[in-house]
Amino acid sequence: MKLADLPKQVIDDLCQDEFWRLDIDPGFDSKHEFWMVWQHFIALPEETSPFYEKTEDDLAEFLNFNGFDVLLPVERTHNPDIRLIRLNKSNDEKTLTLFLHDSFHEDWFKDQSGARYGFLAVADRYQKFGCDFYLASYYHFCYLINDDYEAAKKIMVDKTSNR
Repeated sequence: MKLADLPKQVIDDLCQDEFWRLDIDPGFDSKHEFWMVWQHFIALPEETSPFYEKTEDDLAEFLNFNGFDVLLPVERTHNPDIRLIRLNKSNDEKTLTLFLHDSFHEDWFKDQSGARYGFLAVADRYQKFGCDFYLASYYHFCYLINDDYEAAKKIMVDKTSNR
């Protein structure tokens, strides 16, 4: 599934900030969490800004985890660096909880100690206008521990050995 393939009705629906907000923490020991609207991640602004030019690369894109299409509030340039550590689905499959490792900011991931940094996402099922996917409503930095940390360390070994 691709963002560009979504019907305009879906994009318009998700741009309604009174219905579709997300709680976000940009990560890496940030002490400031805040909410954002999905419009920032799925639509280019109608007017250009003299201070910041937003392009298609600044938008989100779907990732597929274990057969589930998920839209996360990250720029699509992150996608090659995002790895699934663990996915928990609710019994009715209306909600996914994902533990992720995003090594996009390479300065934080020079060795295996960076494997402790991860992200927790909670995504709810969106089923409107003939579409069926998961949309994150919560995306926060987290520390990976136990088996999740061990899985992330394996990812880091692969990443650092392939540089």
